Amino acid sequence: MRGRVGWRLWALVPVLLLALTVGVVVTSGSSLVDLVGTNPPPVDEFDIRRVEFEPGEIRITVRNPQPDELTIANVNVDDAIVPFTVDGPTTLGRLRSSTIVVPFDWVEDDPITVGVTSSTGIETVKEILAAVETPSASAKGFLGYALIGTLVGILPIALGLLWLPALRQASAAWLSAFMAFTAGLLAFLGVEALSESFELQSLLPLGLGGSGLVLLGVALSFLGMTALAGRLSGGGTATGLALALLVAIGIGVHNFGEGLAIGASFAVGELQLGTFLIMGFMIHNVTEGLGIATPVAKTRVTLLVLAGLALVAGAPTILGAWIGGYTSNDVLGALFFAIAAGAAFQVVVEVGRYVARRAPGGLTSGYAIGGFLAGIAAMYVTGILAA
Repeated sequence: MRGRVGWRLWALVPVLLLALTVGVVVTSGSSLVDLVGTNPPPVDEFDIRRVEFEPGEIRITVRNPQPDELTIANVNVDDAIVPFTVDGPTTLGRLRSSTIVVPFDWVEDDPITVGVTSSTGIETVKEILAAVETPSASAKGFLGYALIGTLVGILPIALGLLWLPALRQASAAWLSAFMAFTAGLLAFLGVEALSESFELQSLLPLGLGGSGLVLLGVALSFLGMTALAGRLSGGGTATGLALALLVAIGIGVHNFGEGLAIGASFAVGELQLGTFLIMGFMIHNVTEGLGIATPVAKTRVTLLVLAGLALVAGAPTILGAWIGGYTSNDVLGALFFAIAAGAAFQVVVEVGRYVARRAPGGLTSGYAIGGFLAGIAAMYVTGILAA
């Protein structure tokens, strides 16, 4: 017993020494860096995260991305200094935020420019192409976003599941091609989500985690899906309904991100963009129903089970639309897309294991290779409409 306690204590020694070393470096300030050179001080600019329009009022959310404190000195609207109040502290520490409230009779659909000047005289400017009242939470709005999420997520996937009768008549070789098609579309969704995550992460201050935030999301979902796959398959290769459920979960997490994009576009008044996203994602998501149907092509499933799979894959779009429409959190946006990428990549692994063990010719067959490339091509072509 004493020996077990001893090795655990010794295991803590490197961690404690590392923490001590890091503490010394942090407390030394810039003296260590000054040994090799100096960097110019950062520009005392604010980070304007969100501009909201309410009747007779503009609300500007700002964050301090700099190491030193920043003080809000004045606010401009269309190059004119305007009176303002601050909902929060006027002097912001690192990564702290406040909301500036400006009484202003803005005109709907007119372009407008807002600027926030720090006490050092540096102004941060944000241009809004058209001023539109920011939607507030209401029963009508919740219903509208739910309807949009249904049209974008659940309906196209349900239509894609109608390929199931045709899949039941397919030969083993063609069925392996459709399974590889599923892997291709999931690989595309994973790369797309990862790219979106890195794009959102690049807009964040370095103090909020950098690329480590993306890695955390990918690892969290990949390992979580791996554990779930092991439970569903009993430690073996997921097949049939278990594999279809994994595919539906992977697609659902990605569709959550699509809902975020749609909700956020409407929240900031980009109505035309939101409309194009709805039409594009509807076409884009039909092929996802095919990916869910293929694993159960040779399995007896009820309509209730198929409806459940459609909800697992499509309903997260509704939740994403609600969150994107009524909240604004860049950190969670980057994290959610990273989680979607990790889930998609893990399901690609599961589908690959299935094809390798069950399909004629395995992963090297022409059907498997062609199906995988066709899945990527299909998602690319339909994704052009959602760009």
